[in-house]
Amino acid sequence: MNRGPGLAALAFAALVASPSRAHHSFAAEFSYDVTGTITGEVVEVLFVNPHARYFISIKDEAGKEKLWDAQTRSPNALLNAGWNKDTIRVGERVTIEGNLGRDNAPKIWIRELRKDSGEVIRPTGEEPPQ
Repeated sequence: MNRGPGLAALAFAALVASPSRAHHSFAAEFSYDVTGTITGEVVEVLFVNPHARYFISIKDEAGKEKLWDAQTRSPNALLNAGWNKDTIRVGERVTIEGNLGRDNAPKIWIRELRKDSGEVIRPTGEEPPQ
């Protein structure tokens, strides 16, 4: 009995049917050359792999709400830099500086985050310049 074609079909079906959460390059989502700053309220925190994500509600000039996806390093890398799941909390007002999303997507890669309290934190654990 030849099982080769049956096993190959089964492997292909498993590959196609499984949800893919492939990790992608930084350049697929963010611009190396375009940086910016956003200020708004944290409405959701996802301290999960592959990147911690903070959803930030921002009001534009017309007062309309826009949701931004602020991403940073993996939770493990953040833990090593001194962050934890409660470092940034829902309801906090933050200002984020970083690389903006490609094609004007409302995304930002966090390089530095300032809380309303004045605390400045970086995902790398580096101290901000004084």
